[in-house]
Amino acid sequence: MTNPEQTMRPLVDRLNEASQAYYFGEEPIMSDKDWDALYDQLSALELNTGVVLPDSPTHRVGGKPMSAFQEHTHVSRLWSMDKVQSIEALEDWIRRTEKLADGAALTYFVEYKFDGLTLNLTYDNGQLIQAATRGNGVTGEAILPQARTIRTVPLTIPYKGFLEVQGECIMRLSTLEKYNQTAKEPLKNARNAAAGAIRNLDPTVTAERRLDAYFYQVGTIRERSFASQPEMLDFLRENGFPVSEYLGRPQTREELIACIREIETARPTLDYLIDGVLVKVGDFSLREQMGYTDRFPRWAVAYKFEAEETTTTLKDVTWELGRTGKLTPLAHVEPVDFYGVTVRKATLNNYGDILRKRVAIGAEVWIRRSNDVIPEIMGRVGEPSEGEAEIIRPAFCPACGSALVERGAHIFCTNREGCRPQAIARMTHFVSRDAMDVEGLSEKTLTQLYDQMNVRDCADLYGITLEQALSLEGFKQRKAEKLLAALERARTALWTHSCMPSAFRM
Repeated sequence: MTNPEQTMRPLVDRLNEASQAYYFGEEPIMSDKDWDALYDQLSALELNTGVVLPDSPTHRVGGKPMSAFQEHTHVSRLWSMDKVQSIEALEDWIRRTEKLADGAALTYFVEYKFDGLTLNLTYDNGQLIQAATRGNGVTGEAILPQARTIRTVPLTIPYKGFLEVQGECIMRLSTLEKYNQTAKEPLKNARNAAAGAIRNLDPTVTAERRLDAYFYQVGTIRERSFASQPEMLDFLRENGFPVSEYLGRPQTREELIACIREIETARPTLDYLIDGVLVKVGDFSLREQMGYTDRFPRWAVAYKFEAEETTTTLKDVTWELGRTGKLTPLAHVEPVDFYGVTVRKATLNNYGDILRKRVAIGAEVWIRRSNDVIPEIMGRVGEPSEGEAEIIRPAFCPACGSALVERGAHIFCTNREGCRPQAIARMTHFVSRDAMDVEGLSEKTLTQLYDQMNVRDCADLYGITLEQALSLEGFKQRKAEKLLAALERARTALWTHSCMPSAFRM
């Protein structure tokens, strides 16, 4: 090696080791500050010498824009998947598979079906030498500069033979949310965000999306073979390829169906999109025996879930007031069904979000439901049309009529005590179990206190007398006394905390 390479090699190895630990290990081995310092040192060396090692992490930031994509012919064909959307259709597939197995014992494996863009990576002598999209399964588009920016794509691997690996490029939902907070043009959904980034001629755009990838298939390998699905997945892990954490191993049809239901239930909690599960015969010799149709393998099937995203019509937007005085737009939409749940409302983050997503009353919009929280409007479908109405930014508080102020991306009502829903919401939070835990003070009771006894903020609660408590609806002597005792405990806890030396506070 030349002197620049000798200097760079330990830096590259250390940075890549730290990245592996950060993304796949139990805990980081280097602070962000130390990583940045080493990265800057490496970048300066590359700039001064013009030498960039094949596995340098500087590839992750992208390079010069490409003029066009070149065609790439895969060594091994990339197959589509047969699809089913009901248990009955899945059972039909199982019966066909059992017939093809001709009495041999079958073991099925169940994996996530990631909803992203297929990647086909080519390695030789341990180096990533090409990357391509699926295309028509025989020929795709060469996207090596874009693939190098994906932080979970290994640039070098221990295996030194020739290798083609297939996986799915994704954008995590948490990454999408963070990206959209500052984006001039928010991305509508994670799948389109990943696909658009990979097929962008400018690799720096790909890098900005902070994509990830999971791998599930060895398409071509020389000087090595596998007997089963778990053995192949172990090989991928050993070579630094991220593999899905879920691998179901059902022994019976009932267990297979239970696996599918388990994944379907967990689907809203995942940080990435899946649109179903893959069911595969695990024994590779049986796979060879079963063969392929002209479009897909007979030994695998995709069980598709109902969509997490759909379209509907935006009917109205109301502005909801929180305990901090912040007004948040709430979208009211034509009812739409997700997993048997009828959705009529969805969130829009703020007025800037409304403008970025170009939504309007009467517009057809994309809506996504995830994590059992209120669904979110992702953007409009198509261009504006006649009959749509602009969403007006409020100038006055809808609850108390006070003038609103703008703070950053949000608007606020500053009438803390005189704005009834704001004051009640603030006191409700104060007495909740997660705060002062004052038993006996519900939102309904706090509303009575606000309306009947001029209780306007949290401090006023400590002035409630026994006579006032007895006048509340549903309060008799014992309940009123318990309320005053709970308030006294809260007062003592608050005073103790305020007097405690800072070194002893949690």
